[in-house]
Amino acid sequence: MNEPRPAAADLLAGYRRDLMRQYLEQVETFRRILQGWSEDEEHRPIQPGEWSAHQVAWHVRAVEMQAYLPRLEILLAEEHPRLEDFDGESWMERHYGREERGTRIVDDLHAARKAMAARLQAAPDAVWSRIGEHSFWGARTLMWWVERSMAHVDEHIQQLGIPLSGQGEC
Repeated sequence: MNEPRPAAADLLAGYRRDLMRQYLEQVETFRRILQGWSEDEEHRPIQPGEWSAHQVAWHVRAVEMQAYLPRLEILLAEEHPRLEDFDGESWMERHYGREERGTRIVDDLHAARKAMAARLQAAPDAVWSRIGEHSFWGARTLMWWVERSMAHVDEHIQQLGIPLSGQGEC
């Protein structure tokens, strides 16, 4: 006989648990990459004309802290909010500093994601479907913003020349 199929709510809850696990593990992958590099290597451009690994890490943290986490905070607190744009390139030009070690940058990112993961895991199921309006991305759910945050980090892990091997995919 066929096994009964899990209810859609159970499948969605399982997906969210896996998503939160990957949300935190992804930063650990980023940390392992940077730990293997000397300070000189960390500041050397990945390719001619590209950012260094340090600049990539700094950018990832800036976008997470200035764009994705504030959007998630707003979606946790409000129904149908308007979500602000963020110009990561301009922020980088105005605020970038090379003195901080890449592993410290990733430590900050991990702490912020760990705190957000706890809030997301405690949120009622309905909050995950809450929609916010963004001028570029349009109407998107809280869950989509978590997935987008992860996709952004994945893009930069790949930029560092590291294959994803299934980690972080949603």
